Amino acid sequence: MESSKIKVGVTSAAIALTCAGITYVVLRYKYRLRDAAEALNYLTVKTVTTEKVCDEVINVIRRRTKIHKAVGFDCEWVTERGRRHPVALVQLSTFDGFCGLFRLNLMATVPNSLKSLLEDETIYKVGVAATDDAKYLYQDYSVTLKSTIDIRHLAELCSYNPGGLAALSKSLLRVVLDKSWRIRCSNWEADELTHRQINYAAADAHVAIKIFVCLVNQYSKSTILSLLNNNNIWNNLDKLCANYVDVNFKTKQTVKQKGDVTKERKEGKVKDVRSKRYPHATRSKPLYHNCYLEAPDGEMLCTCDNKKAMWYVEKELADVVGKEPLTVRLRFEPAGRSVGDVGRYYQLTKENKCVVCGKTESYIRKNVVPREYRKYFPEIMKDHSSHDVVLLCADCHQTSNMRDQVVRERLAALCNAPLSLKADQAKYIEDMDCKKIRSAARALLYQTRKHVLPDARREELENIILQHYPQNDEVTEELLVEAAKIQVVSFENADYESHGLKVVEYYFNKEGGLLRLEELWREHFLTSMKPKYMPDLWSVKHNEERRNSSLRFTRPRLTSANQL
Repeated sequence: MESSKIKVGVTSAAIALTCAGITYVVLRYKYRLRDAAEALNYLTVKTVTTEKVCDEVINVIRRRTKIHKAVGFDCEWVTERGRRHPVALVQLSTFDGFCGLFRLNLMATVPNSLKSLLEDETIYKVGVAATDDAKYLYQDYSVTLKSTIDIRHLAELCSYNPGGLAALSKSLLRVVLDKSWRIRCSNWEADELTHRQINYAAADAHVAIKIFVCLVNQYSKSTILSLLNNNNIWNNLDKLCANYVDVNFKTKQTVKQKGDVTKERKEGKVKDVRSKRYPHATRSKPLYHNCYLEAPDGEMLCTCDNKKAMWYVEKELADVVGKEPLTVRLRFEPAGRSVGDVGRYYQLTKENKCVVCGKTESYIRKNVVPREYRKYFPEIMKDHSSHDVVLLCADCHQTSNMRDQVVRERLAALCNAPLSLKADQAKYIEDMDCKKIRSAARALLYQTRKHVLPDARREELENIILQHYPQNDEVTEELLVEAAKIQVVSFENADYESHGLKVVEYYFNKEGGLLRLEELWREHFLTSMKPKYMPDLWSVKHNEERRNSSLRFTRPRLTSANQL
């Protein structure tokens, strides 16, 4: 009896161990790392070189994106001697594995069907650093890529380390991408792409959409969206993506601040950085005090802040006639009075909250018409510029500034007004010879045992130092210390042209004039940020309406007043 029980127990244990072993093997096989060639062997890849084939492929892609409303996106180009060639290849992939490789370098123009899809705001283009690709597509082909999403935003939202595409693919999909520099830097303008190039290009785009869907599903399970079924999650995709559309992903993030030292995280490492004052400082005090300014007969002229109201009183130009709210009555007749909706706008009380999301804790002034343009406007248009100053929270302010860059780049191309991205276009130019000597000295001086310079590179850097110090026969440590401390001199660039000034001059001589430039920026703010709490009577055509209604309210030209 006892022996039979022991046999049953041994048999049960053996069965349990066998089942556990099988489970382990199955799970290990399921979740093992696989290279892209094995993991993505189900892809259907179409290489496009003609407009007819392009139209067919785009129709298939549109049909297959109805559920997820997104495509994986990437671009490839050739860089030769540090100069980038126009984008040669655009990769698009659907979630179910249909990939289109559009060889722009072999087509005379970008086909309308492809351009239409890239500019379609209802279909997200997901990838890593897609906003950079968008900039290049606009520069090279005047294609305005819309609704891009950097999947690193969603990775961070789901508490993953937001590395590159390869890192996210490995951690989320267990797929190892081919990131050899030989394939990344290969000739994408070749008459025929190699099998490896095709696999690489298709894999990058497809992995992007797979990661995007994975992250959206994960995030939805941890939020109220989990109460919805799968289809409804994708129907509400715009709510999840609204804050990340066409927004660059910054790898450097502020972690903690203590005193004037800020800790910053970059690529997983944290370091202390001495803080510099941000030009758009976050306000903790209210911007709008909603004090009343009245004409001598008691008619209300406008609302203003405490400081401005009390300036009139201190200069004996007005009297305080009320305290809750502070009301100041002028002693002189103003040059003009409020007329129509434009005048009533300046009489309205305004709320101290973000006009986009409604946050009230802290906010930053946002110039809807950027100051780099308005500072060149005629004085009459600078008057009453408070119409274009609204409040945003820090997050919305950062998002808005990033989205402004797209308009600035379009204006740069339209008005032939470079954004000074190149060293020779900057307002101030550094002495490159001094900078080169200092860099060479520091490289030689601060090399470590782990990072010893190759002999050829070391000799090259030493020659740079000796050319500057011809009286020395050899490079010594004392010489390196001296060279490493060379002050790099900056001088004003005589050929510098202000981007803002050139844009203003262009519109000044164009039909519609500067009013059209103002309207362009206001329309951009409304469409890109979709603010929910804009002040009543705020208008895209504000200055035009103001001119038509002959609204003109000024105060005596005193120096101290102009400083307020």
